[in-house]
Amino acid sequence: MNRQQLLAEYVGRIQDDFVPYWNRFFDYEKDGILNCINNYGAQKLSDNKFTWSQGRYLWVLGRLYELNKNQIFSHLDNADLLRQMQGIYRFLTRHSIYGDNLCCYLLDRDGNKIKDQKTGRYDASIFADCFALIGMAQYTKTTGLTENLPAVEALYRSITGRIEREEFLTEPYPIPEGYRVHSIPMIMVNTVYEYIKMRERFGMSCEAEIDYGLEKVRSILEDFYRGGYIREHVSTAENYEKRLLDRHVNPGHTLEDMWFCAEFLKDYGDLPKYLPRILELARNAFDIGWDQEYGGLLRFVDREGGKPQGEPGDSDFERLIQDTWDMKLWWPHSETLYVFLYLYELSGEQDLLDRYKKASAYVFSTFPNQELGEWIQIRKRDGAPEEKLVALPVKDPFHILRNFIKIVELYQ
Repeated sequence: MNRQQLLAEYVGRIQDDFVPYWNRFFDYEKDGILNCINNYGAQKLSDNKFTWSQGRYLWVLGRLYELNKNQIFSHLDNADLLRQMQGIYRFLTRHSIYGDNLCCYLLDRDGNKIKDQKTGRYDASIFADCFALIGMAQYTKTTGLTENLPAVEALYRSITGRIEREEFLTEPYPIPEGYRVHSIPMIMVNTVYEYIKMRERFGMSCEAEIDYGLEKVRSILEDFYRGGYIREHVSTAENYEKRLLDRHVNPGHTLEDMWFCAEFLKDYGDLPKYLPRILELARNAFDIGWDQEYGGLLRFVDREGGKPQGEPGDSDFERLIQDTWDMKLWWPHSETLYVFLYLYELSGEQDLLDRYKKASAYVFSTFPNQELGEWIQIRKRDGAPEEKLVALPVKDPFHILRNFIKIVELYQ
């Protein structure tokens, strides 16, 4: 493997394709990123702003800024990256965060809060809070602005308090009664990791935060592990055998979380203890999710392979599993690129590099929109573009760029 060639390829994709594309949708007048865009990528559908996406893109900008200071890119403008960062941070702190350090899920272009139609609340998803925190922590770390620390710390305390009290919502897909879900410890591993990195930048103590993150990692790799797979929804032993929700596997989620866990353990825990399990889970998720007929990673599969099986309930998420299980989505495929390169570098095991090569061949022959520079993010099983809504009505500015950035950081 030619690491320098890989580095050059991903640097080129970032600075030649993705950053120019997203620059077209930055709201310099009102602050923030405008990403309610159609799947093809040419048409803006709304000026509304999801806090989820604002925080995510702020993280991306911060990492690009740091790499650019190290002269990784030849033609990105750090003054513009800083201006965009300042704008998103301003939007988040002036408009998204309200009341007792809660984050509004959706706002209009001007920053006016919009109530969630299903719940009647502004704070419709704890994930919005987490992504706002991730972005704000990265911005504060990047700029060294100590005056930002109280706001970031207050939001972190609010998030962890609500998580531990189970006083939070998870729209657009509520947690069904009687279930524990993988997505909560998963997002908290990444959230606390980024928060720790910010605190370290200022020489602040991190023992409590490290302990918190290690417990979430342990829970993922032990409590949500069964039979070589991560269980997305956990309820009863009886349901494990018969319910669709309990049987399904989300390959992309597992792959993403395995690098979250490996990264956290490498920096703060006992990676040798858990690395064999992380490798097992990543291999199994990729292999069971790979579409033998068309190539690519299926969105959802049964734990025994193929179309998800079991008795369905009437939740929105179960309908999502049934309706979209065979679709090919941007974010799981971007996760395959980084996770297998990272795990290969940690372990030296060749089959992980082979999986990267298999995934990248499919990804770069399927997803890129050669005309616009981004990806056509939502695809049918055979790889054809699909305009069907699969979660939020947005084009995501995060997963692909984050994984490209992580690969550049791995090999710079």
